[in-house]
Order: sequence, then C-alpha cells, then structure tokens
Amino acid sequence: MSKRVSEPQKPNSSLQVRWVELELNGADATIEGALRAVERMRRPAIESPPVVKRIAQKAVNDDNALSDDPGLSDNLGEDDLHAGIEPDVVVDTASTESLGKKRGKGDRKDRNAGIKLIGDIDFVPTGNQSLKDFFAEKAPSSDIDQILVLCHFLQHTLKSPQVGPGHILSGFKHVGKPVPKDLKQSIRNMKDKKAWLNFSDIENIRLTTEGENRVEHDLGSGICDAGAK
Repeated sequence: MSKRVSEPQKPNSSLQVRWVELELNGADATIEGALRAVERMRRPAIESPPVVKRIAQKAVNDDNALSDDPGLSDNLGEDDLHAGIEPDVVVDTASTESLGKKRGKGDRKDRNAGIKLIGDIDFVPTGNQSLKDFFAEKAPSSDIDQILVLCHFLQHTLKSPQVGPGHILSGFKHVGKPVPKDLKQSIRNMKDKKAWLNFSDIENIRLTTEGENRVEHDLGSGICDAGAK
C-alpha cells in the first residue's frame, strides 16, 4: 500500500513533494491498526489541561487569611476535571459577614440586663437626709461621681451591710437619673482606674478613703475634676 503526503507550497519557494511508500501485509485488523498508528503520528500531541485547585478564604482572628484545602479537587475524577467541572466550595458566611462589620457596628445588647433591682431599700429614712436631698447637695455630674454618691449614701447613711450593682441601679431609678450603659464596667473602672471603690466581689462594694474624701469634700463644693468626667 502506498500513501502520498504533500506539503502546501510556500510563497517564493520551490515545490516540494514527499512520496512515502508503505507495504502492509496481514489481516484487515492489522492493516487498520497500522493506519491508526500513522494517523496518530500526523497529529500533534494534545496536552491535558492542568488541574486547578480552588482556594477557600477563611477568617482567622479578624484578619483575612488564605488557606489551601487539598481535598477540594481530590475527589473529582480525571474526566470531570478535563470537562471543566469545578469543585463546590463551602463558604462560612458567618465568618465573612463578621469581617464586613466595622467596630461598634455589631448587634447591640443591654449590658445591664442581668442586674436586678432591690425593692426593700428605704431611700427616705426617718431621721436622716433622703437620697434625693443628698444627691442634690452633692450635684454629681458624671456617671462615676453619681455612682460614688449612691455608694456613699448606701454605706454611710443607710448602713447597708451589702452594696452591689442592684442597690446602685435602684438608687439611679429613685433619683431619676440615666443609668450608665454598662453599670458593672463603670464600677470596675472606679476600682481599677480611680481607686475610689474597693471590692473582691462586685456584690460587696465599699468606698476607699479617697472615694469618701471626694464625696465629702470635693463634690458640692465647686471643685471640678476634669478627669472624673
């Protein structure tokens, strides 16, 4: 059997003709296999497309971090990859949404929700100055000064054996003043930053000497402490 292969003529070049003679003997199946081999030799090799792995984005400690998941493409068959089928990627929507929230833009909650009012406190004791009169006399303007005045009244005027956030919250309600948004944190700040209060248990608050001096000598006397506001 003979087969003629010709190449196209290039501009300004001489005609080139290549004549290839093949002689095949054998059964039809053998001849057919040989022809397929010749045809494969004429075709350029087709490279398989590269396997692409997906990269999932995860949130770690409020920073954007990229991590490779080696199992995303491993479960796909070779035929699926060549066909262009991409693996499914599970995205943690809660983490990505939290990244988009700016500081202070999260869900608001009541920090004082767990504080219970104390109903058996007598803020108008017989023979003593009432809380409203004492509060008006000291005229505390800042939240922490108001807390300090309430603690002083509870500890020294009412001789309360226990002073906690519930007692202070009840005092705010009695005098009709706005309650700090995070009452417990304000109390802790007065202990740690001002040293006006002292306690190991927040349900058993006592005034320090510095706290008593502020109520008894500074508040209501016209002395203004800018650091207390």
